[in-house]
Amino acid sequence: MSTNDAQIVITPSKSALIDGVAQKLIVLMRVQAPDANPFELKKRKPYHLALTLDRSGSMSGEPLFEAVLCAKYMIDRLNTTDIASLIVFDDRVRTMVPAKEVGDRKVFHQALARIHSGGSTNLYGGWRSGADSILPEANCAALARVLLLSDGNANKGETTDCNAIAAYCAEAAELGVSTSTYGLGRNFNEELMVEMATQGRGNHYYGDTAADLYEPFATEFDLISNLYARQVKLTLVTPKDVKLKLLNDYPINSKETITITNLPDLAYGAEAWALIELEIPATMALASGCELLQAKVSACTPDGEELDFSDKALNLHAISVSAWNVLLDEPLVKTRQAEIEAGAFLAKLRFVTDHEDWETVQKMLEDGKIRFADYSWVIEVLDSMSELARAKDSHRFRKEAFYTSKKMSNRLSAKEEALMFNELNESQSPSYLRRKPSQGKAIFEQRPDEEC
Repeated sequence: MSTNDAQIVITPSKSALIDGVAQKLIVLMRVQAPDANPFELKKRKPYHLALTLDRSGSMSGEPLFEAVLCAKYMIDRLNTTDIASLIVFDDRVRTMVPAKEVGDRKVFHQALARIHSGGSTNLYGGWRSGADSILPEANCAALARVLLLSDGNANKGETTDCNAIAAYCAEAAELGVSTSTYGLGRNFNEELMVEMATQGRGNHYYGDTAADLYEPFATEFDLISNLYARQVKLTLVTPKDVKLKLLNDYPINSKETITITNLPDLAYGAEAWALIELEIPATMALASGCELLQAKVSACTPDGEELDFSDKALNLHAISVSAWNVLLDEPLVKTRQAEIEAGAFLAKLRFVTDHEDWETVQKMLEDGKIRFADYSWVIEVLDSMSELARAKDSHRFRKEAFYTSKKMSNRLSAKEEALMFNELNESQSPSYLRRKPSQGKAIFEQRPDEEC
């Protein structure tokens, strides 16, 4: 199969088992998209986007200005035949522009210029209006998505319950409308915003300051513009006696020996991946070999056409302990395992900051730098976290630890990362594949110097 075909790649941590011994094996599952072919450009269905902006009192000034600028960025880059709506909310929800073709964009520009700050935060009402505006025609869209930005908590409206709001996002996703969220600053509810995007099958971003908002909006647009596959589901089937554990933070639906997990939307030239642990009984570690795993992928194009991924299986022979000990670990598997472990490490750090125990945090960070010394991205992240710890800013530390932990578990990666290993050249990568040392800081993209 050509490397430019969509494919499943299965990579075990070692290429053999130990003969006659019960053991655990780490396996990297990769679902790869082909590279984009600029000579095969074809007309796509329109995107349907609902731009939903918080205009509560805390957004007054630069935050609201930057939010409006980001919305204008999105509008200006859509095709004239794409569909968009513009919703603003504080304690009340207002539809500035109902869902319509973008056209010459004049109506959107005028509406954006009229947005001003208001009262408290009816976050659910804003999201609901955005979803409802594009839901009726969602099945006609290449992508139907709510883009929701807020700097606060859901404190007004029909519901303020975080679990209920996330559940509504999941229901909308089943009907074809996904949700991406953008948190701003110190006071937004990061658990809510991340869970809305997770359950809503979108993406979650945050900006440490208003000036940091533009980069995540640019990243989302780049990803949308390069989508190869949506609704990517990975199904893993193991023999009855083999136990499977998913190490990523993906939603799963397990039924005995079958595990189904939803992977991120997949862009051209990228791969979505999952790391699993297989617990293998001694009776299956045979010199003659044994099938340990079957993998299937279902997905569709943005236009709704079913994609074809050939099923793959993992078969390994067993060898003597002495022969197994000289086998080299697969470097990419070790790297992805280190990322998962670093994400769990950041989650522990976040818990410690609840008690403002900064001495313990600094000691843990120094220990982490030793533990993950061979992984340059993780070290860059820990250096960034150390700066926040020195400032003793628990709000920023908690958000950065939370978003980076999630990123390390569910990011898209470049297919060629297997060749690059830890050589970081992020500025040359598509924005949605970059491994940033700080998720809340704009590093690569500069805000356009323009006003609505």
